[in-house]
Amino acid sequence: MRQRRSQRGQELVELAITIVLFATLALGVLMFGHAFMVVNMVTHAARDGARLASSWADRGACQQINSDTQIKQAVNDRIATVSAVQFTVTVGQNPPVTSSSPPCANPGSTPSVTVNVNGCVPYLFNIVGLSSGGCTGGFKVNRTVTFADDLRG
Repeated sequence: MRQRRSQRGQELVELAITIVLFATLALGVLMFGHAFMVVNMVTHAARDGARLASSWADRGACQQINSDTQIKQAVNDRIATVSAVQFTVTVGQNPPVTSSSPPCANPGSTPSVTVNVNGCVPYLFNIVGLSSGGCTGGFKVNRTVTFADDLRG
């Protein structure tokens, strides 16, 4: 009869494999959850920026927004609570205000303000060097929100 080899180390190897798989799965869940939270916060920040721009009081004679710097800063401040990355924020009025002094052109449609937030969010645990959307070590986020322009309507 043949003698069986000792299997004393087999359980230890199986435990090591199981722990590695579980840790990989846990890190994946954390990365996905973090990414989902950041995208959600960017969407909310864009919405809050559009709401702020729609009722922005610092306007010219034809209700054009004089300076959107504070609106952009407010959006980036909200995003900064979840990501240290600076995002590109643009604020626009649709249709654009063509005159800065009366008589002001009638827009002909419901005027609105649009806030666009664009940037790259780094992965929480970028162990394997993933990149997507032209972002090194992260993923691209682009959110646009439009609100009715309350002061031009």
